[in-house]
Amino acid sequence: MTDGRAVGGAPWAVAAVFFVNGAVLGNWAPRLPAIRDALGLDASVLGLALAGVGTGGLLATPLAALGIRRLGSRRVVLLSATVLCLAFVLPALAGTWWALALALAVLGGADAVMDVAMNAQGVIVEKHRRRSLLNRFHAAWSAGAVTGGLTGAAAAGIGLAVLVHFALVGGVLLVLALVAHRSLVPDGRAAPDTVPRSSGRGPRRVFSGALALLGGLVLVCALVEDVPQSWGAIYSTDLGAGPGLAGLTVVAFSSAMFVGRLVGDAVVDRVGRHAVLMGGALLIAAAFLAAPVVSSPVIAPVMFAVAGFGAAPIFPAAFGLAGRLPGITAGTALTVVSLIARIGVLLAPVAFGSLAELTGFGWALWSMVAAGVAVALLALALRRVLAASAPA
Repeated sequence: MTDGRAVGGAPWAVAAVFFVNGAVLGNWAPRLPAIRDALGLDASVLGLALAGVGTGGLLATPLAALGIRRLGSRRVVLLSATVLCLAFVLPALAGTWWALALALAVLGGADAVMDVAMNAQGVIVEKHRRRSLLNRFHAAWSAGAVTGGLTGAAAAGIGLAVLVHFALVGGVLLVLALVAHRSLVPDGRAAPDTVPRSSGRGPRRVFSGALALLGGLVLVCALVEDVPQSWGAIYSTDLGAGPGLAGLTVVAFSSAMFVGRLVGDAVVDRVGRHAVLMGGALLIAAAFLAAPVVSSPVIAPVMFAVAGFGAAPIFPAAFGLAGRLPGITAGTALTVVSLIARIGVLLAPVAFGSLAELTGFGWALWSMVAAGVAVALLALALRRVLAASAPA
């Protein structure tokens, strides 16, 4: 029998590596204007360079499954975190737009592999503790992103050189990752229920149906998470908000998501991941039902805060389910889910931008209503597939 004592301080260690990942990405964004100005890039060329992050992530994500299978998620966390913290300095060294694109491709690739590996660690620790923890781990990522954003803004405010800033932060976060790695759980000590179970329907058939449904779910979830963060301030500005109130719209979404993830594990333990997925998705749909008729920018932060609470548990629940699919190892399932999610993140801004251009932001936000309903229906179908595959 495996219990929580077998993993010691692993929950705190996993939370620490989630924090490291979020802090690296949080520190990067506030220094983007300085890097753009130093290289003299216009918006179109900068966009090409920034595409390196997504391209590197898509190319590197399949390597995560291979690495976890051969080395274990604990070692892959260490290796990817090390590359991430070292690669964090590379954008500050770039002298051309294509060098910046290559630097960001390395950064995006390391982030993608680390994303899969640290979620695999989270699933392992959850199984040992026999309770939900992934929401808490993702909340640690949000805390890292907020901390990184504040650090980056402060560094920009005092005029600290980008190279010095990135080198100092990368070094500190690398030390934190190295310390946390010592308490992570080797994959060989996974709890008994990590072994894929077969059923009368056959593990391959169950795997195909369940993973297809989960893949469709995370593809839609990418829209649910990306649109409020990317377009919230623009929507609020379109309603007549000033810069402060427009920024508050995005802050409301992110803050509500952080709070929702802090309490999400207790809710998952009480009602289960499928119910949390369906409830959160329907809350998102409800948040944007009135979007086409809203005329006051004051209402926007409230709408986005409600959506943030709904979105908070969705990706943690999806990763938790992926790590428990029958007929497939956790590392492989998490890699597939992460890869599909990254494709969705790349497609979401383009799709929503085109829709907003045709209909206006209010009606375009009804895509969030449709996305919420779709996630709820996919979660319901996934629950039925997994229930049918469970041993009698």
